[in-house]
Amino acid sequence: MSAPQSAMSSLPAEQAGTAHRLKILLVESEPDQAIYWDTLFRSLGFEVQRARTLQEAAPLAVAGASIIACSSMLADGTGIGFCTQLRARPELALAYLVLLTSDGEEVIASLRAGANDCIDMSAPYGEIRARLELAVRVISLNEALHHKSAELGDALTVIQNELQSAAALQAAMLPRALDLNDFAIRMLYRPSDVLGGDMLGLSVPHGDRVAFGLIDVVGHGTASALISCSLIREMMDRMAALIRESDPDVALHSGRLVIQELNLRYCSLNLPGMYFTAMAGVLDARSGRVTYCQAGHPNLINFDPKSGWRELSDSGYPIGLIEGAEYTSRELTLEPGQMVLAISDGLLWPHPGDPTGSHAVLQTLEGSQADPHQIITRLGEHAVKIKGIERDDQSALLISRLRTR
Repeated sequence: MSAPQSAMSSLPAEQAGTAHRLKILLVESEPDQAIYWDTLFRSLGFEVQRARTLQEAAPLAVAGASIIACSSMLADGTGIGFCTQLRARPELALAYLVLLTSDGEEVIASLRAGANDCIDMSAPYGEIRARLELAVRVISLNEALHHKSAELGDALTVIQNELQSAAALQAAMLPRALDLNDFAIRMLYRPSDVLGGDMLGLSVPHGDRVAFGLIDVVGHGTASALISCSLIREMMDRMAALIRESDPDVALHSGRLVIQELNLRYCSLNLPGMYFTAMAGVLDARSGRVTYCQAGHPNLINFDPKSGWRELSDSGYPIGLIEGAEYTSRELTLEPGQMVLAISDGLLWPHPGDPTGSHAVLQTLEGSQADPHQIITRLGEHAVKIKGIERDDQSALLISRLRTR
């Protein structure tokens, strides 16, 4: 083979800059072949580093050569074996490996060993140049992809940090356990991901009247969390105002009034797919009277020491679906030892024999003592059993009237 002519010695202009930045590690034991390939690679604008053996080449390969051109036969091994060794090293994942061979049967074996290309040692200069131009393009694309991947990684880190901050803020907005007179109110909250579309609300805006609310926005993630937090704040503020400013009867039924107002407003926005389920109610901690309004939320579950746990049948359209929907206010009175539990549908695990999933919840609650902490613990254990990509946000609010001595 003759050395390339100087008139053919440069890569295309758009690749010349890249080539001058690239280093080729030439691994060749035969002096004549080493001189030939060294001259050829330099004529194309590459920086060439030479090694005579695989032992000598191994540390140089890690030093940063973009292209490693290795002869098929060397004094201490084979080029195919060297390709296999290099591809096993993660730090050389982007190295461009070329086998220099005179045996066409080695092509398949070398490619399977991890080589990017094979160059026939008798190939004309034009073909060799074209193959190295391809190598430059592949290396440039890999470098660009690597930089983009790093940028995406940095962006993902920022997003994850922001999500963690948002999750901490959402957690801070959750109501705390409340003890008032002989009542204990406890909560459970388990988002399906970092942020949840469920939200709970609890406040004592006036005297012994406690306003409570539950929101379940369709979907998960940041958007649902923002909406649910905004909605629960709006709901609780409006109920608090009604409880403070209205007569006792209107105050106790403020949950229904607020749900009707929210439904009219969100229907008027005409946002496709924008609807949510809710429950809003008021507890009078002096009398034990509880009034509530349900808007597509799962039924309340009531506990009586004499009869155990039972589901309270109710209904109501989700907010944002039907503009003229009518909502009903329900009422019950909690006697000492009685409880009422509101849950989101994330705690309902439908399966054959229990299509609504409520039977499994009732079974979980059966046998529990009239202890709010134990009941919430049992619900948490039940929630953990519901796994998989379909797991929804899980929330619950328990109102217990304690027995007094």
